[in-house]
Formats: sequence, structure tokens, C-alpha cells
Amino acid sequence: MSRRPYALATLTAVVLVAATPAVVAAPAPNGGGGAAPGDTPSGRDRGVETPPDTGTALAPLGLQLSELRQAGSDLRWNTTTNAAWSPASLRRAGQSLCLRLVYADKGVNSRDVCVRRRGAKATLTLQRVLTSGGHGPLHELRASIVRHSKRELSATFSPATIGIPSGAAVRWRTLASTDGCDVGGRSDCFRALPKSGAVLQLRAPVPYACTPAGPAYVTNGSRSRKVVALTFDDGPSPYTTGFLDVLRAKGVKGTFFQIGQQVSSYPTVEKRILAEGHELANHTWSHATVSGGGSLATSQISSTTNAIQTVSGFKPCAFRAPGGAISSSLVSLARGLGYSTIEWDVDPQDWRTPGTDAIYSRIVSAARSGSIILMHDGGGNRSQTLAALPRVIDTLRARGYGFVTIHEMTGARLLYR
Repeated sequence: MSRRPYALATLTAVVLVAATPAVVAAPAPNGGGGAAPGDTPSGRDRGVETPPDTGTALAPLGLQLSELRQAGSDLRWNTTTNAAWSPASLRRAGQSLCLRLVYADKGVNSRDVCVRRRGAKATLTLQRVLTSGGHGPLHELRASIVRHSKRELSATFSPATIGIPSGAAVRWRTLASTDGCDVGGRSDCFRALPKSGAVLQLRAPVPYACTPAGPAYVTNGSRSRKVVALTFDDGPSPYTTGFLDVLRAKGVKGTFFQIGQQVSSYPTVEKRILAEGHELANHTWSHATVSGGGSLATSQISSTTNAIQTVSGFKPCAFRAPGGAISSSLVSLARGLGYSTIEWDVDPQDWRTPGTDAIYSRIVSAARSGSIILMHDGGGNRSQTLAALPRVIDTLRARGYGFVTIHEMTGARLLYR
């Protein structure tokens, strides 16, 4: 039976649980809490002991349990203290409670994620630990926070938002300290659990399904958010690998609307699309006109999803009708089957093979905030589109655009085991 949360502040979506956690419990309870610790990051196990309670007025909270796990694409930090606390009481007592994360990437990088107060609620702040000692500026961190009691904290946040890349090996520990404490120096002003830190190897999360959100029919995302979605139709094909190579080299994610009858011929490509963080989507079984809805549309959509799911393990929640031929009955049918119907607002008509320069100029001249850009990685010779893609990405990026997948644009939720 789940416990009723003591307090809840939800600032971003929580993704379902994935990898094996590292859990550490203190050998004996002690009492206490923590301020932003200020040791110079080394990434090494210092063998820090959990010191005894000194009985002084300015003392850290005692740590009873400390846990960090990967939860889908997020990190989930759970900690339990021996004494009750609130963000306000931590401040009054000159204490702080933080998660220190250290990883190696062209040198040692260290982050402190600390509890702070925003109004009456708990929130998290990110603070970089400087190599010269001390800390950089505080930044509020988007996180989901649940408190089951006044001694417990469960916080979920994305490692990407604090600058830790997927695949990094992260040394971590929970630190409870007092104002002005140097974690690398005196041992009576802080407590650490695990004492010497533990290592969590981050893995690229692979989703198994998604659930749609927002309107049932979409031609573009929000015009207030400066991002675009690159989408590719009619694959998989012999050209798809080349598109994936470009996207990987540019650090960009895309969405691939696929023809079901072609999927089984490209199992490696399907798995790579998913493993590299792109989105798989449904474009009917045989590129048939399904605007009338009914049993034909149901069969074309369902057969395609079955093929994608069999090969990749992923069940899509985005559907695109061939030629953009839709009707209200088709949109309603697709939604009933668990899909958003996705069209576009930028179409370079690359399927006509008008030339690389024409494809490039048509896209960059029409793209705006929230645009869904239609391209093709299958259905014919796609060398022109492939040649245009690097320039498209470079130009849009230089103009300040970010790149998202369709699920990110629509707010659909990916599900992870």
C-alpha cells in the first residue's frame, strides 16, 4: 500500500522506474541536516566517516538512508534523516541537505543538488563546485519532489539539466552539513552517506511505449517555444542509416514515421533509431490512403505498430496519414487506438527531388518556432534530402532553434521498464 505524501511539489513529469539503485543505510541513527559543502572535487573515494554528534548548536542532520537510482531518463534521489526538517528549518538552523555528483569529462566535474525553499514548498537548486574551492551561483532545478514524512525526501530530475551526459559513471553521496563547512577539512560539520561515495553508471534509457497527450490532431507545436521537430517519412530504407549518421554527428534527435511492411527488413536500423534517442512512429502498413477511417485504417495502423513493436520493442503513439489525407473520423479512430495524428507546417516537397539547394532553402525559409518539418528517408532516392540535412541543422541551430522529437513537442509520455 502506498503512503500518502506529506507534501508534494511537481515541477516536471516523472518517468517510470528503470535501473538498479545503489542504496546505503547508516549503521546507526544520529540526528542532523546540511549546508552547501565546499570541498574541491576530486572524484575519489575519500573514506569520509559519518562523525558522531558533537552536541553543538550548529550541527548537521543525521543521515539514515541514502539512495540514487536511474528512473528512465531521470535520476531519483531518496534520503531519510534522523530528525524532522523543512526547507525553512534548515535555513534557520544553518544546515543544508545536498546530493553531490562527481563525474569525469575532460577533467573532474562536480555538482551539488541542494534542498531550498520556494514559498511554502521544497525545491532543489543546482550549484557547481568550483575547482578552486567554493561554489558557483545557485540555479533552481526543475524537479519533482515528494515528501512522505518530515524526515524523508524523494526528488526526481534529469541529469541532462545539470550537465551530466548519458553514459557517464557518476560518483555520488548525500551530504548533510552546516553553513561554512569545508567537507574536505573538518569532520564535525558534515555527515556523508555513503561515507566514501558510491558509483552509479548511467545508461541510455530505452522506452517500450508512449501515451499521447494534447490535441488529437497536430500540425505544429507551441509558437512560444523556439524548437522544431525534424520528421522523416516512408522508411526504413537503405538511406535511413545515413540520416542517423548525420543526426548523431550533429547531436540532434528526430522522429521516423515508418511503413510497416518494410520494418522487418531493417531490424538493426529499428533498434538503432530507438537506442540513439529518436522516436519511432506509424505511417501505415503500405502507404495506403486511409482518410475514410474504418476497418482499412484500423488494419493499416495496427499492423504497422505490431511490426515496429516486434522488431524494436517499442509501441508508438504518433501516427501520420500518407499524403496528409485525413478526416475527422480518421483522427478520432487513431486517437481511440492510442495515437496523436501528426501532420506538418513545413514541406520542402523533397519527394519530388527538386535538388539539394531547393530542399535546404525551402526548409530554412519556412521554419519557425514550433514547426514540424516533413522530410523523407524512404520511398525513393533520398540522396538530395540526406545531403541537405547537415546544412538545415546548422542553419536552424545558428538561428537559435533547438530540436525535439514529436513526443517532446506534444507532451506525450514515454514509458520505461
